Amino acid sequence: MKKIFYLLIPILVMSCESDKDNTGPSSDGFDRSKVLSNSYDNIIIPAYNEFNISLINLDDRKNTFINDINEQNLSILRASWVEAYKKWQAIEMFNIRKAEQINYASVSNAYPCIEEKVINNINDSISEIVSFTSSMLGATGFPAIGYLIYGNDSSNVLINFNGTDGLKYSAYLNALISNLVVNTDLVKSDWMTARDEFVNSTANSQTSSLNMIINDFVRYFEKNVRTAKIGNPYDATGSLQPKPDQVESYYRPDICKSLVIESMHAVKIFYTGESYDGNNNGEGLEDYLIYLDNSGDLLIAINSQFEDIENKINLLDDDFVLELNNNGRERMEDLFLSMQNLVTYFKIDMMSDRFGISPDYEDNDGDGG
Repeated sequence: MKKIFYLLIPILVMSCESDKDNTGPSSDGFDRSKVLSNSYDNIIIPAYNEFNISLINLDDRKNTFINDINEQNLSILRASWVEAYKKWQAIEMFNIRKAEQINYASVSNAYPCIEEKVINNINDSISEIVSFTSSMLGATGFPAIGYLIYGNDSSNVLINFNGTDGLKYSAYLNALISNLVVNTDLVKSDWMTARDEFVNSTANSQTSSLNMIINDFVRYFEKNVRTAKIGNPYDATGSLQPKPDQVESYYRPDICKSLVIESMHAVKIFYTGESYDGNNNGEGLEDYLIYLDNSGDLLIAINSQFEDIENKINLLDDDFVLELNNNGRERMEDLFLSMQNLVTYFKIDMMSDRFGISPDYEDNDGDGG
């Protein structure tokens, strides 16, 4: 059996004295550590705990299916994959620390799935994914698992796993899910030991927790939600010709809308400070804006944009492939443009103008960032 290896290029995170000297209240008087502590205690850690539970369940169901390949066990495995995929939406934005070092988001949810790469890995008897490189994009994580357990023709799935190459299919499915489990353990363990360091790093510098987490929040909404989930499937930056194969869950497209809803919920609670379980409301970015004297109009605009986005999502079919094939491109374009307005409010008006934090990622979308 073969393993996938790659040379990991280390990402060096330098510590600046300014991070240590500028903790607690910021120059505008707001105690930024409250946003970090609430995010850590009530959003990040609970979300990782829930996702980890869903992965353990997915791993168990995978073992049951591999040991007894039949329609019932496949159906149960599929249900656990859907549940874990939904839970994933709550943690994908937190792409800092260990998650960034191991390319956690890319290895877990780079789509569309490149079927040829998956088949080649199966033919090569890949049984373990040690690490990840860009050459593996589209052959790992939730999209690749979706391809294996749904395929282009669901009737062929049991044939694949019971056929001549069935052991190879089982080995690669095991490798994909085990990789998710191992990587999640690494990232979760890193978060569990980092509370004080994370909460106290409030300086306005490239390496502070505050700057990185807010940048990742805005980047996630802009790139992973607006562009990847909505813009790419209707080809927002190209010829505007629908591309159904670009949807997030191509092999189970009737959950596309629910994945967008879950991701928007994650965006909203990080902004408002609402806890992951919904039982309390702590300090969030919204509270920071409320504290500032010049943000009344912006607060109203952001809340109105959230409502508009939610309304436009509700107009879409649950199945984005059907949506695109049934002349639904205009509805997706309306949603994209509404999301674009919120990107501007977040990145320009809130992050840059009010908080004084500069974007730390490349942008070619013309929103002024």
